[in-house]
Amino acid sequence: MPTITTSAVLDAPAEEVWALLRDFGAIGSWHPYLPPPAIENGPADRVGAVRVFGDHRERLVALDDVERSTRFAFEDGGGLPVRDYVSGLRVSPAAEASLVEWSATFDCDEADEPKVVAQVRDGVFLPGLAALKARFAR
Repeated sequence: MPTITTSAVLDAPAEEVWALLRDFGAIGSWHPYLPPPAIENGPADRVGAVRVFGDHRERLVALDDVERSTRFAFEDGGGLPVRDYVSGLRVSPAAEASLVEWSATFDCDEADEPKVVAQVRDGVFLPGLAALKARFAR
């Protein structure tokens, strides 16, 4: 089962970064390639909430304010040849800054793995973390 983990140090306190990232529906306000999603099944900060991007659906499966972490699962393949895709964000204090880690685990056919890893890491995670870094630059 492949795992992808990327990270970035942001020039803002963890509490400030977490205030944005804990909102499951806010991703469209900071990620350069994702539009604002529709939220179904409750408020965006409750486990079980579903964010919808057109035909793609993601369910919030964990939200931990103490650990400053979220986990969400694809309810479909998200346009990728994957199964059991689960991703998450974690915000940790780092001196007067914060460390944001974005990770995912999933299953896929062995032949698809390099392509999927590159699409997720280079097409979603890295641009998202770069946008967060720019947003919190001082």
